[in-house]
Amino acid sequence: MQLDVETLKRAPGVFARFDLTAELPPFELQGEEVSFPGPVKAGLVVNNTGSAIVVEGEVSGKLKLVCSRCLEIFDYAFEVPVRETYAHMPENGGGGMLYLSAVIVIDITPEVVRSIILSLPMKAVCREDCRGLCPRCGCDLNKDRCNCENEDIDPRLSVFKGLLEKLNH
Repeated sequence: MQLDVETLKRAPGVFARFDLTAELPPFELQGEEVSFPGPVKAGLVVNNTGSAIVVEGEVSGKLKLVCSRCLEIFDYAFEVPVRETYAHMPENGGGGMLYLSAVIVIDITPEVVRSIILSLPMKAVCREDCRGLCPRCGCDLNKDRCNCENEDIDPRLSVFKGLLEKLNH
């Protein structure tokens, strides 16, 4: 996603609106590849404050994620804010900012991907009522019912279960 800011850089106090659509490449997150099944859309306002170029707006689209409960791949819709400041290069350098020098086109793809990653849930689920996998046999409980005994016993108390069985025999 690229913004042509050549004219904007020469006019402090001026802003421009950009509506972009782009196919973004997949990225790696926690050892898994995350991809975009379709284009990502961005509605951005780019403002020349005199000392910097400020980009803000919203980005929306879908991601292919793996459900943390049932391990099925599903489409995750997102709509996230993006805000980035590109300062004019100071004479002595500096840290913590993105700098413009003779740049006339800003590639905001890395900032867009970073905003998307920061908005993702810790544990993505395909739906709120996802039942996940059986911890014993691995059966997908959304599709089938397994034949495992369903004894929900706190493992810290399992010693007492064995004691009770001995007393009953």
